[in-house]
This record gives sequence, C-alpha cells and structure tokens, in this order.
Amino acid sequence: MEKKTRKIPTTVDLLSVADLNYAERLTANSLQGLVNRSGAILFFDYGNYDDPSTRKTNSVQMTEENWFGKYRQYLKRNDLDNLAFYRNEYGFDPNQLSNLNQAIKKYQKHLNGLVIWDPNLIDTVNLALIMAGLNNLLVVHPDQQSQIADLTGLPIIEDLRGRFTDRISLYVWAYEHLFDQCTPGKVAHYEPAWERAEFTDFIVQNRLFTFCLSSYQGGGLRTLGQKLLLLLIGGPLGLRNILFNTRLDHIFRTIALWLLKQGAPETRLGFRIQRAVEKRPYPTIFGWHSDRDDELAFLLAISANGLRLAPTFLASNYSFHSQLPPKVPFKQHYHKESKVLLEEKTYLTFTLSDGDQLTLMNTAEVGNWRRPEHGQVPFNWEVQPLLAEIAPALLGYYYRNLTDHDMLVAGPSGAGYVIPPLVPDLPKYLAESAHYCDAADIRITTSYTSNPPGRALRNHARAPGNFLGFIAGYFHLNQTPMTMADERPFVSYSWPHVSQIGWNADQVLEGVRKLIEANEQPPRFIACHLFAYCTTIADVHQFIQSLDPQKIKVVRADEFLIAAKKYMKKEKRQ
Repeated sequence: MEKKTRKIPTTVDLLSVADLNYAERLTANSLQGLVNRSGAILFFDYGNYDDPSTRKTNSVQMTEENWFGKYRQYLKRNDLDNLAFYRNEYGFDPNQLSNLNQAIKKYQKHLNGLVIWDPNLIDTVNLALIMAGLNNLLVVHPDQQSQIADLTGLPIIEDLRGRFTDRISLYVWAYEHLFDQCTPGKVAHYEPAWERAEFTDFIVQNRLFTFCLSSYQGGGLRTLGQKLLLLLIGGPLGLRNILFNTRLDHIFRTIALWLLKQGAPETRLGFRIQRAVEKRPYPTIFGWHSDRDDELAFLLAISANGLRLAPTFLASNYSFHSQLPPKVPFKQHYHKESKVLLEEKTYLTFTLSDGDQLTLMNTAEVGNWRRPEHGQVPFNWEVQPLLAEIAPALLGYYYRNLTDHDMLVAGPSGAGYVIPPLVPDLPKYLAESAHYCDAADIRITTSYTSNPPGRALRNHARAPGNFLGFIAGYFHLNQTPMTMADERPFVSYSWPHVSQIGWNADQVLEGVRKLIEANEQPPRFIACHLFAYCTTIADVHQFIQSLDPQKIKVVRADEFLIAAKKYMKKEKRQ
C-alpha cells in the first residue's frame, strides 16, 4: 500500500460551485486538483442535490417523494457538513472565497496555461483533463477563453477544437501519445456527456489517463459474448462447477471478450486500454460506465479484463479528502466466537448497499449516518476499503462515530468492485483486498455473486487476512446457499431477488416480514441487502420495533456469521 505524507492545514479556502454551470465547474475542478497536490487547501461546496439528474443511479431514479421526504434533510449541506467535521477534527479555519475568478487569481502560480476543449466533441473534456494533470493547465470552455486570458494573462497551451472528428480517433491519439506519461496502475473512466464535474479534481491531481468507451454494443456475436460471461456468474451451478473445475472458465472468458469486440471499435479500444493498465499491485479503474452501456456490461468487462472498479459518479472533493492524514485508529469491536451462543431464533441482519461507491462515502452513506436512528439498532454499512489509502481522513469519519450497533463491511467484492467468478486471478484480487481490509479492520465482505462455483468459494476460504466470513449476493436468482468455506461462513443474502432491487421501503420490509414468517424450524438465518436509494436505517428501525424479540434476533454481521458457522458445524456433526 502506498505511503503518503499528508500535512494538516491551518487555513482552507472554501468556494461555492453550486451556481456554476458544467463548463465552469470543470475549470474549477482542474484548478482544485492542481492546487490540492500541495495539500488540503481548496474545498468546494456543491450545494444540494435537488437536480433530479444527481439522484440517478443506473436506471433506478430516486423519486421526488423519497428525496424531499426522506433524504434531503440529511444531504442538503453535505459538503459543508464534511468540512465542519474536518474543521473540528483538525482545527483549521475556513476562508470563504467570493467567486471562481478570485480562486483562479489566487492560485495562478499553480498554472502554466490553458487547455481549450471542443464543445462539438465532448470527449475532448477527457483529453483536456489528461493534459491539465500532466502540464498544470486550466481546463477552459471556448466561451471562457477571453475572460480567463484577460484575468490571468495565461497562454493557450492546447486548443482541442477541430483536432478530432470522433471519440475513437481522439482516444487512439491520447493512448499512443499520453498513456505512458500518466500514473501507472490506475486509469479513470469518466462520462463527460452526463455533465457532472465531481471527481475530475482527483483525476487532474493524480495525472490519471482518462477515457470513456462503451463496453457493450448489443447484437450478433457481441450478444453471445455477454451471454457467455453471464453464464459464468449466473448459469446452472452444476455446469459452472464443471467449467471452473476443469479450468474451462478461462477459455469461455477469453472467447467472450473476443466476441464482445467484434464490429465494436469502441469496445475493442476500451479493452486495449484496460488490459494495458499495469498491475501495481492490482490495476484500478476510477469512474462509472458510459452513456452507451450500463453498469452490468461495464462491470462484466472490467472484471474479466482483470481490473477493480472504484465507482466515482458524483464523488466530490476527493483531491481534498486524499490529502488529510487519519486522526482516529481504524478499529472495530468484534464479537468473540466463544461468547456467541446459538439460540433457537431467526437471526436477522441488515446491510446498506452501494458502499463501494465513493459518493456514498462522502455523503455519510446517503445521509443515513447522520440520522437519529443511527446507532439505535444493529446495522451493517458497506464501505470502500480503498479509502484507507485514497481518503483515510474521510474513512476516519466513520470510525470516529462508530457505535456498538455498527459494523463496517466491505462492499462488493472487497477492495474495489468486481464480479469474483470473472476475475482472471481471483486469489490475487482477494490478497490485495486483504491488505486494505486489514488496514481498515474490516473482516466481513459482501461478495457480488450469491452462489459462486466451488473454486471461487475455495479461493475465498484461502484468502489471506483476517476475514471472518462473507455475505454474498448484491441480489439473488432464487439460489441462496449457506455454506462453509473451510472455517469461513459464506452466507447468501435472502433479500432481494433481482426483481426486487428497486422496490420501495414498504414493499421491501413487507417482503422481509414474509421471509421471517415462513413456517421453518429455527435457528434460521436471513440476511437482507437494502438498496441505499430506497430504504433507510430509519425504515429499518421502525420495522424492528414490530418484531417479537423472543423469536427474532436482529444482529450485526459478525454475530450473524458466527452463529451461522456454529449452526452449520452442529448440523455437520449430527
């Protein structure tokens, strides 16, 4: 794990970017990334998320009713709340800047010139971000050019207008001329068409090669390629065990990736770039999918190509978060196995989803961590273990406010988002995850696939580190096994089925109640994965009050897995 020297600032400049348009935010973020190379200096306030486009994840849109009725109260001052925590933790004073021009003028010494992007080909934004990071340039829209030049006197170093006719030629040129100059082992996949400038500060700060190419274009052989990858993660278990036990999964993966590239120049180039990322020690891609594919297609491709994803859509101020040192030990209290008694009850545990996304980390788990119900009931929170390196002070926010009812677990499927059965070298991925999980004292991981083939289970069993066990499945496909991987329990989430991910909180908790009321002999084990944009800890708190504690035991993930382990061992002996 990289070691960084981080200084505690005495003064931090605060700039509101809430009223800036996309082009102006790109300019501001390129400045922020360059300035914050020297430390935690420049912090942005993005305001609230009343714009519906900021509340969309994939095809699931947070409803207006949910936003204004359940979430807005805890997120309307999100960036300022983060800054208040840092101010209290580190003792610095914030200095309010009046506007972007003042910030540019104040920090002009960090700039060598301007790079102008082409509005007629929006992907030139990504090339501009690369050039800004490599050459200390300010990213500027043509309409801003004269005003900023007059303000600063800075020359235009790069003008991207008219230089490229399409994104393919642009990214080919960028790959051939700039890839080797960028930071090895890491790239960014940023969709400029969505016009959200968050996280571009981190891209510039860290000199990341940045691109945006579709991972899937349906039709013909490409559709067959995607079906082969889906077979490896969700096909009949018996067939998958044959493929994995005979090592034929490698051949299927190779053929699938080849098929996905046929007649798809974007995908072919994207895969070429993905495969070129150096394994230092495990290749990381920051970002999200393109506007021309979806999360599943993107995750299938990067997992099969051997990368891990750090999702970054809407993740703000990471050039700042990354520069503060941790102030609190990363330490959780775990139940001792010898102290956990197996009871004749239904064990119930709840986990909030999507903690692998960096935006959940900088929004206090979509505001749930700020609710009065936090700490009132046993609850599991997915987090991104990579924050132990990327943003330790932000991770420290959670440890500073950890209660005895909280359990931090790794989001799918460890340090970085992947689909484990598709990973070419799963033991290597799990070993790298162990480094970050151990650093963050995280011993429980959510694995993406609810019923992986036997070889993947054995890989989990043999992973180094202090893993206590695994709760598996972002969703399930009617198969929810509970098994032992050597001495580590591997328990699938009972909720949700893939068709139930987007259900509202009332539907979710009614579905969970039906699982509880099923006429089955205790002890029973029901793990629930809650979609973070629909169900809150407040909903769960209210639901728990309606349960009979003589029959239902609501627990954290560690007690849940320990009890499940004892139950499975008892059943095996009998």
